[in-house]
Amino acid sequence: MKKVPVIILTLSLSISMYLLIDKFAGASVKKIGVISMEKLVYDFKGMKDATEKYTKKMSSWDAQTDSLEKKLQHMYNEIRIDSINKDRQKLNKDIRVFLVFKQSYMEYVQNIQAKAEKEDKNMTVGVMNQINEYIKSFAKEEGFDLILCNNAQYQNVGFSKDGIDVTQRLLEYANKKYAGEK
Repeated sequence: MKKVPVIILTLSLSISMYLLIDKFAGASVKKIGVISMEKLVYDFKGMKDATEKYTKKMSSWDAQTDSLEKKLQHMYNEIRIDSINKDRQKLNKDIRVFLVFKQSYMEYVQNIQAKAEKEDKNMTVGVMNQINEYIKSFAKEEGFDLILCNNAQYQNVGFSKDGIDVTQRLLEYANKKYAGEK
């Protein structure tokens, strides 16, 4: 029973400290925003430009690959004709040339695939770095203390009021910055 006043005093001090800390900690968070990273990235003009540039490169590479495939098909048809005509000497020569060309073609396709993956990764990293810089400058200019990012795979925020979602404002800001506007 002698410990009751000490427990009450300790409890009172703990509650007082909690209230003070809560009051001051709560006052330090002024502005919080939430963004949909997927919408921001895919609607960002910089991503659209980078995707268009990548698509043009891929179209060029595809055209080269198609041309080489046609050449392979032509060589194969020559081998079939040689076989039908029973021209052994020409058949053997055409098969050797075909096999060398086919090997070169396969290596070319593998190189193009690796190049495309690297190009895609570099493009994505570049755009993401740019977006992250826009998020930081937007937060500073708009006075945000914290901006949380949701993406399609992992929702960090289960719910937020409409006013807290700043995706559209940030997207407009980023597109203006990307276009060189202030």
